[in-house]
Parts: sequence; structure tokens; C-alpha cells
Amino acid sequence: MVSVFALFFEFLLLYLIRLGGSSIPESFYMIMVFVSTIALMVDLAMSRRIRFARGAILFGYFWRLFLVLFDLYGKSIYKLPNSGADSLMFYRQAVNYVSTGYAGLGGTFSAVMGRVFRITGASQLYGQFLLVLMSVLALCVFARMMAEMDLDYRAKTWSISLLAFLPNFAIISSIFLRECPILTLLALSFFFFYRWMERGSWAGFVLAFGFAMASSTMHGGSAAVAVGYIAVLILYDTERKAFRASAKNIILAIVLSLAMIYLYLNYGDLFFSKLLGVESIEDIGSTGAEGGSSYARYVGDSATPLNMMIYTIPRIVYFLFSPFPWQWRGLSDIIAFVFSGLFYLLAVVHAFHYLRRGDGEHKYLLLAFLIVAAATTFVFAWGVTNTGTAARHREKMVILFGLIYAIGISGKKPTRIVFRSRR
Repeated sequence: MVSVFALFFEFLLLYLIRLGGSSIPESFYMIMVFVSTIALMVDLAMSRRIRFARGAILFGYFWRLFLVLFDLYGKSIYKLPNSGADSLMFYRQAVNYVSTGYAGLGGTFSAVMGRVFRITGASQLYGQFLLVLMSVLALCVFARMMAEMDLDYRAKTWSISLLAFLPNFAIISSIFLRECPILTLLALSFFFFYRWMERGSWAGFVLAFGFAMASSTMHGGSAAVAVGYIAVLILYDTERKAFRASAKNIILAIVLSLAMIYLYLNYGDLFFSKLLGVESIEDIGSTGAEGGSSYARYVGDSATPLNMMIYTIPRIVYFLFSPFPWQWRGLSDIIAFVFSGLFYLLAVVHAFHYLRRGDGEHKYLLLAFLIVAAATTFVFAWGVTNTGTAARHREKMVILFGLIYAIGISGKKPTRIVFRSRR
């Protein structure tokens, strides 16, 4: 709460300065960042539920803050992956929105940031700092879910530390891209979805569905998360905490499906902007081979239903785990694989090992998360054939796969090497 009050104070002060007609120097924004940093440290020190995650979250915050400064002032040394044409476009469209009310290609994200800039001034430093705070919120939500799941201490601390450090996730959270607010909205969505599964709270399910649809205003593919929720709704019984279809849940799923169809038909530009160009099955699969990072030749097309059946697995594999070593062209590709693709691979592997053990108390949660992940991955995998774009889009699901990874390694005893003396 201290951080919320600090942000409110900063917004009010910046607005009053702008209202007076004075320009705001970059050094003043630096002071605002310092004030928010102190407020965040106080909040983390006061938090009891996520005490185990304090150090990791604080490290993740400073790690992202360093990347913001490096992105703005260190481009001559090294340009961060995904920083460039797209991030500059989103920023320029946000600045343009301040004076014209038009965000252009920047869409909802640039429009929202443009409204913020009308209050704070169009500082790219402060704008990217606000994105960092959103990322920290996502990490806090992730830690809170692990605390409520009562996972073992090793699984919790290792998982939050890994997510706080992952360079690709940290970079995406630090540059002027829409991925950060999307993944934060989805983190909140997963939290309420978990609450519904655990407590049977229908308010939780509605909020989960709402946050998923809110994220889709920035990228239509995020609506696939809501589709995954509907699938789980049909199959899961919250009273018995078991997968067992019921007539009540099926009816509710039909109602939600009709609601999504209504939104698509009447508000498609807002919620499904990326999907409106789909008029036939051939339009679903991206087959563009632009750029040296394309993997289109490996993953086929969607010309027929049979093709979709054949190529869905390769599409998902390349989307989640690429760039593979045979695709590496430089340091950026190595970072994307080692610190992004490899994490998703480990999450999937540990999840299936957990299910094979058969004695996990969180098995039903893991199955639900995997269903949501499968629905979302299917949509994104059929829309992407470029490793750079894949590395960006899959970070929208990093919190979900972080939960899958945390459950997957929970209850698993670390391997120990025992030396026995010979008699």
C-alpha cells in the first residue's frame, strides 16, 4: 500500500507541475523513481505472506531498473533483444496520443500509456519504470499464489528466484512493449482462477475471465486463456476438487462461450484485433519466412485440417523452446534459448514427471494450468514463425509456466551424492 500512495503522490505532483506550464527535467523523474524504490522496499519488508520471496523480488526489481537505464543510455554498447523498432513505435504512438488522442499502430497499450503521459509527462524513463513496477506486481502475485498453495520451501524460493532473474523476462519487462501489462493482467487472472479452483468462488472465476479479456484488448491471442478457463470449467468440480463434468458447469461454460461470441461479433476491434483477419483455416497459420530467425520451413501451414493435426506439435515445440542451437545467430539467440526457451522446456518436463509420480497433492491444479497453457500456446504457436516474436509472445505466459514449474519441482527431493567408504 505504501507503493500505491507513493505513486499517487508522484502522479499528483507531476500533474500539478505540468498544469503550471513548467517542463520536467529527467533528473526529477529520477527522484520519483528513488521515492518509489523506497516505498517498494517498505512494502516488501512489511509483507508476511511472501516473506520467502522478498530478496528475490527486490533483486528482480533492481535487475529490471538496471535494464531500463541500459536500454536508454547504453545502446551504443549493446542493444537489448526486442529493443528497437517496435518499442520505439509504441513510445512514439503514446506520445502522439497525448496531443491527438490517436494511438495508431500502438493500439490499446499506447493509448493507455498516452493517457498516463498526459498526467506525468512523456518521459520514456518514467514510462518504462512504470512497466517495471507492473512486472514486480506480477512477481508478487506469483509469490502469493505459491504461498497459498503451500508448496515446499525449496520449490517456492527456487521458482521465484528463477523468474526474478530470467533475462528475457526481465528485458521484456523493462523496455517499452505491451508484453508487460499483458502478463501482469494475466498474472492477476491466474490468481483469481486459482482462487476459484480452491474455494469454489464464482466471483473469482468471473474476475479471472475478466482480467483475461482485459489483456486481450492489447493482444487478441490472450483471449485463448479464457478459452482454457471454459475448458476447465466443463471438466472440473470445485466441490470434490476433481475432474468430473457436471451439468451445471456445462451450462455455465455454454453461457460464457456465447458471451465470447457476442464480444467477438460486436466488440471485435477491442478484444480480438489480432484475430479479425481470420476468414478461413488457411489464415490461421503464419507461414511468413521474413528475417533470418524464421522457422517457417520446419512447421508447415494450415492449408487443411490434416495439416493442422500434423504440424500442431512442431508449431508448439518451436514456439515454446526456440531458438534451438541450429538457429543461433549471435548472443541474442543464445540468451533467448538458455534463459527463456530452456525454462519453458524444464517447466513442461518437470510437470510431466510430477504427473507420472501420481502422488502429488497439487495434481488437479497442475492439470488445470496445463489445459490453460495448451489452449493459449496453440493459438500463439499458429500465429508465429519467428524466434524473436516467439520469445516475446511466450513471455505473456511466463507466470503460468512459472506456476507449472513450481508445482512440478515441489515435493521432489534434490539428488544427493553419497560417498560410502569401502570396508
